[in-house]
Amino acid sequence: MQVLQIDIATLAWLLFAAAAGSSLLTLILLGLIGHFWLGPRIERKVDRRLDEGASQLEDRLRRRFMDMLTGGSRDMLRERAKSLARGVGLISGRQQGVIDKDDVDK
Repeated sequence: MQVLQIDIATLAWLLFAAAAGSSLLTLILLGLIGHFWLGPRIERKVDRRLDEGASQLEDRLRRRFMDMLTGGSRDMLRERAKSLARGVGLISGRQQGVIDKDDVDK
């Protein structure tokens, strides 16, 4: 019977090769799962959400366009412009929610 003797350096290289091979096999397996199973599922989900968003946008644009044609949106546009101008500080001169040093001293 013949005894196989391996020195420490060879054993270390064999251990490194086994770890590298295992890691490579795991990465290949995860890559295949991601490419053939997970990727198409995510793509379908994104496509569905984009379609839903596009249909919602189309409905909103259609409603606003019809409001503009019928004249019903003039008052709404004025009110929104006023509220936006107030929020930005164009009308009152100050932004809402901003605390000045003068307010703290009072």
